[in-house]
Parts: sequence; C-alpha cells; structure tokens
Amino acid sequence: MKKIISLLLIIVTFVNKAYSQENGAETNKDNNHKVALVFGYTHIPSAFEAGESNNAVFVPTIGVDYSFQFSDKWRVGAVLDLELGDYLVDFDRRDLSRERALVTGLIMGYEFTSNWSFLLGPGIEFEKNENLFILRSSLEYEFEFDKNWGIFPSVNYDFKEEYSSWSINLGISKSF
Repeated sequence: MKKIISLLLIIVTFVNKAYSQENGAETNKDNNHKVALVFGYTHIPSAFEAGESNNAVFVPTIGVDYSFQFSDKWRVGAVLDLELGDYLVDFDRRDLSRERALVTGLIMGYEFTSNWSFLLGPGIEFEKNENLFILRSSLEYEFEFDKNWGIFPSVNYDFKEEYSSWSINLGISKSF
C-alpha cells in the first residue's frame, strides 16, 4: 500500500509541475466536460468459468466515464465499469469468486500527441465476495466528430495484487 501511495504522490507532483509549466496557455472554456458510454471485453488470464479451467476468460463489460479537461493536455476523471459475467481466479491457493464486479476509479489523463491519451489512476473493484484495490492504466485514441461527439477505442490494464486483467473497449463520447 505504501508503494501505491508513493506512486500516486509522484504522479500528482508530476502533473502539478507539468501544468504549471504550460506557459500560461489558456484552456478552452467551452466543452471542458466529457461523458462517455463504453462497451468492451475484459480478459482475465487463467480463470475458471462454469466450473471449467480456461487459459483465459473474456467477460463483456459496459461502463460510463466522465472527465474534466483542465488544460490543453491534462484531464481528470472517473470511471465506472460493470463486468457482466461470473468467474473464479486462483489466488493464494484458494478460489476467488468474481460475480458481476463493479470497477470504479479516479483517473488522470495526458494527451501526449493529437488525439492519443494515456490515463492512470487508482480504483476499487467492488464485488460481493471480496473488494479489490486496482491501479488502472489506459491508452486511447479519440476520433472527434461534429457537434462535440466522438468515438474512441481504448485498451485498459488493471493492476491488482490478486490478479491482473486487461480490456479492449469502444466508447462513444459527448463533450459539453
């Protein structure tokens, strides 16, 4: 836990320093808020599904994202994803049951080149058997359309002490 807190403090320090060095660039006061509906599949390696051992389980996922763009390159946001499946993972010589896990998190995003963003932040995977702490990293590319609409493919990786997972998603966004 101390390592994760240290990592978060380093990230916050980096973001603060980078934001303060943006030469006073003005942010666009219009359309700083963005809401997205996200659909995808989460890959869980070495899981059990319906009592059978699999090398991997793919679980459908649906989610809602919110972000606030506070500078030209930086944004902060929240994610809420629901895994629409049940599976077991082997953790510490016991079966860890996961039933329709709800993943929540706070993220910090940086647009490192036109339309490409990297996001990182802590979260909690809520599930009736056991809640898990996660650290999510994401990479996404957004195609912007008229009237502040967009579509973006993304890849997420959730670091967990118990097991890790990754997902491929497609999101539809609206800026306002």
